[in-house]
Amino acid sequence: MRDTSLVLLVLILLNMLLDYGYAQWQERKPGPGRVRGVLVAFAQGTMMGVVLYAFDRQALVAAVAGITFALGWGVVRWLVGKWQSGFAFVLRFALQVVALTAVWLSAEGYWGWAGELTKDVFSTHNLLIVLGYALVLRPASALIGAVLTPWLASVNSEGSLKRAGTLIGYLERVLILTFVLLQQWEGIGFLLTAKSILRFNDIKSAEQRSLSEYVLLGTLVSFTVSIAIGLAVLKLSGK
Repeated sequence: MRDTSLVLLVLILLNMLLDYGYAQWQERKPGPGRVRGVLVAFAQGTMMGVVLYAFDRQALVAAVAGITFALGWGVVRWLVGKWQSGFAFVLRFALQVVALTAVWLSAEGYWGWAGELTKDVFSTHNLLIVLGYALVLRPASALIGAVLTPWLASVNSEGSLKRAGTLIGYLERVLILTFVLLQQWEGIGFLLTAKSILRFNDIKSAEQRSLSEYVLLGTLVSFTVSIAIGLAVLKLSGK
């Protein structure tokens, strides 16, 4: 009996390789990207049909799956191709995996199983985790900003990257919450130590003392809020 999950993994891997080959082709021989993108989509659809047929799917089912993916993915590539953002590749890859999974579920007849799995995902424990991650982003950022506001005027932030501190805070709190939920307290200590080392040069200069104290205060508030949210999630979920 074949492993049906292997089919999905093979499809994702081969599509990634085709996308990589297409990107290299575009770099060496620039041309009308959208037209080439549609052609690549049909090549990926053909590849899907061949893979499904090779894994014991009926020829008609494999052909319909390949054509469906080629048409749908061709439209998606054409639409995403209009975006020039650096996140366009990530979005395209995510949509590609979704499209591959949808066609795979249809070809394998697994939509019923997917529905049951979706019901299991929407459990109290999982929703609490999602809520925890949502809280450590914007709400926690607003709270930390409110706490630090009285000292903001005395800090010289010249030379700092625009919005870098906000992004660092987001990533920091997400990592802390993840460590708390996994109950890996050593990871939190390592993160705090790493951040302290990175700020070492700042505290050596007397004129930078106010900035160092501001960063230290923000770090401790960020850690405290994230750990509190993580402990609350663990307590409410019974972990």
